[in-house]
Amino acid sequence: MPRLVWSVTLSVVIATASLSSQTPAPHPSSAQEYLFPSGAGLLVFHVRPDKTADFEAVVVRLLEVLDRATDPLRRAQASSWRIFRSVETPREAVLYVFFFDPAVSGADYDPIRLLGEAAPTEVHALYERLRADVVRVERMGLTKLR
Repeated sequence: MPRLVWSVTLSVVIATASLSSQTPAPHPSSAQEYLFPSGAGLLVFHVRPDKTADFEAVVVRLLEVLDRATDPLRRAQASSWRIFRSVETPREAVLYVFFFDPAVSGADYDPIRLLGEAAPTEVHALYERLRADVVRVERMGLTKLR
């Protein structure tokens, strides 16, 4: 069964998911899932095809938060945070890639945490929307070869 990885405000929630159901799994001990000490990384969101408009609306809110950041760490993250949508659409999910190059050392790239810092009154509703939209999230730390 695919794994759906998300976090609520200050904690990371890992849930096992399929297209039709979600069952919560144990909480990990830290937010290491969203750190990229190798200098680059990505998160791949597998989004239900009928939920892409809603997912993109939440991404727009995330981009607003990044664009309005005043914290130097968050501004550095925003400057190298790229978001892509797959052109090819598999039947089961549309892929969105959050690409961080360079990834800011020690910075947390958890989208829910960032939304929670900037929009604490909205974060629960945004989290619930994403949870309904996303089949799974994959994380990958990257090392530049060239």
